[in-house]
Amino acid sequence: MKNILLILFICVSFLNAKDSLVVQQQNVLYVQNLIDIEEKIASNFEKYLLQKFEIPTLEKLKTDEYLGSNFTVTNKFGANINIDNISFITTPNLKFDYAITKTVELYVKSLYKRELYRDMTTVYEDNDVDKSYVSFELKSKEAKNIFSILKTISTETKKTIDSSCTTTSTGYCIANLNTIRWYDANSYWIEYSISDFEDGNVTISTAGLLTNSKLDNLKVGASIFVKDGDKYLKLLSSIVRID
Repeated sequence: MKNILLILFICVSFLNAKDSLVVQQQNVLYVQNLIDIEEKIASNFEKYLLQKFEIPTLEKLKTDEYLGSNFTVTNKFGANINIDNISFITTPNLKFDYAITKTVELYVKSLYKRELYRDMTTVYEDNDVDKSYVSFELKSKEAKNIFSILKTISTETKKTIDSSCTTTSTGYCIANLNTIRWYDANSYWIEYSISDFEDGNVTISTAGLLTNSKLDNLKVGASIFVKDGDKYLKLLSSIVRID
């Protein structure tokens, strides 16, 4: 009788251990899928910026051109993944809410924040889960500059970058694949490289713009070319003509 009870105990223990292993394997897959969701959103967020020149909502990304209309943000370990509550002005990084808010085993959180499985995203964990978050970083200089411009103009009347420049343009618009222009109310413009923006050289439509405060943001040593005219150099506190 004792032998039978021992065999039953061993069998039950084995089945419980097997069930536990299955749960662990399932959780590993759930976490990997969760990370994949965040990585795909971050990647397509950047793609959208470069193609549309505006900050997308999650719904705008859920199209065939980006994430796909059937893209799911379901999260077994907490609320669904969301980027639409990001405050782009007050926070220095692009962020997701920290996804694991339910009580889980330690290995689940450890796997979730491992950088081995992440390329564009990074987990910042705090003892207070409400202060934890996931940031995502833009890879290309062009995307970083476009995002920087969009943050700057988000408090202005005109909150978008036009996809092309016209004779009636105001604010920022795309001149061509490589350059972006800023137009004032008189249709005078400053043209920047999209990849360098204020860290690079610029061309201006008229010398009258040399006193415009936007040129104050150029890095020291940047060249300022007047269209069909003279060349100037940005110094620490002045702009000088180069003969």
